[in-house]
Amino acid sequence: MPPFDVAVVGAGPGGSATAAFLAERGFSVALLDRACFPRDKPCAEYVSPEARRILDGLLPDGALAAADPAELKGMRIVSADGTSFEGRFLGSHPYRGYATHGIALRRSELDTALVEAATRRGAQLMERASVGRIDEPRGGVRALGVRQGRERRSVSARLIVGADGLHSQVAKQLGLARRGSVSRVALVTHAVGVRDMRPIGEMHVCDAGYVGLAPVGHGLTNVSVVVDTSRVTIGGAPVNWFQEMLARFPEVWRRLELATYVTPLRGAGPFARRTTRATAERVALVGDAADFCDPFTGEGIFSALSGAELLGEHVSSLIETDQLAQQDLRSYDRVRRRTFRGKWWVERIISWVVGRPAVLDHVARRLRAKPHLADLLVGVTGDFVPAGKILRPAYARQLVW
Repeated sequence: MPPFDVAVVGAGPGGSATAAFLAERGFSVALLDRACFPRDKPCAEYVSPEARRILDGLLPDGALAAADPAELKGMRIVSADGTSFEGRFLGSHPYRGYATHGIALRRSELDTALVEAATRRGAQLMERASVGRIDEPRGGVRALGVRQGRERRSVSARLIVGADGLHSQVAKQLGLARRGSVSRVALVTHAVGVRDMRPIGEMHVCDAGYVGLAPVGHGLTNVSVVVDTSRVTIGGAPVNWFQEMLARFPEVWRRLELATYVTPLRGAGPFARRTTRATAERVALVGDAADFCDPFTGEGIFSALSGAELLGEHVSSLIETDQLAQQDLRSYDRVRRRTFRGKWWVERIISWVVGRPAVLDHVARRLRAKPHLADLLVGVTGDFVPAGKILRPAYARQLVW
């Protein structure tokens, strides 16, 4: 098999979008994933208003509407003492996103649509492909050891893109990954018959973690339980501690009392991993492989899509000129940090507050009393309000006093 220009490891939103963007520019692209599509993935399944801009550029006209996603007009947060506040995407501020609302849809539908977008543009999809070793650069390429069933092969490319998620083997093999300070794991399923669902996403918080509820279309509700393992000992069957966590939330428990779970529990985590950098010799990382903090803000899909967009724009000229040494790719690290630094700060601050229920109780009371501040916060998590608007001391003072 002749070398590809790019081999993308992982066909989630970040990997498929990267493959689509680079194939569209005329590069030969291999897209590898150990799964076979369609497939489900544990995820909050939230697509922000600004993420829809990128999807509309990748997918055929009407493709998102045909999937019949649920509309999300904002977010509701319920703190440990029961205080709740809501923020709206179409808020009481001058900022307007690409769309007036977010959406939510099953990852089985979204990921399949993005894989098809990549292959339509010319990327070669390799399903059930498990990537093993990554060889050192030789002759202007890196080789991947790939197993498909009983068959073993070598796939070579001038650039390897690690888009293989939270536990990225690409990042691990190249010594780029390190653990973060937060220790949280999640279980995710879908249910029908959840009471009192509205077109908003919900996060219910207690001292042990949080529960997310969101409609995802077709009468389904995404139910996500995230546990702080530094505060709760997890043991026994996953279904047992899933139910034990739900019982800590009286409102959630009541609304799920008559619900029927229709998909298996799927686990994810532990969350909070960092990379020392997102590049190595002829290697770049994107999406969760590059950084992951906490799923509370639900920005994984946007981060993956916008990271793919940024990578595609930045490395195209480097591929053309074969300037793919580590020192050449450092410019991607710099532009990536510059682009996402504000959002990273917001995610880390929110994660810190969520882990301290008394602090969140106070913040929730302030945001309930000042809906315009809640709208700004939700607009930032919707990816169309600049992060700096809530990182200013004036914003913080209004949450304290």
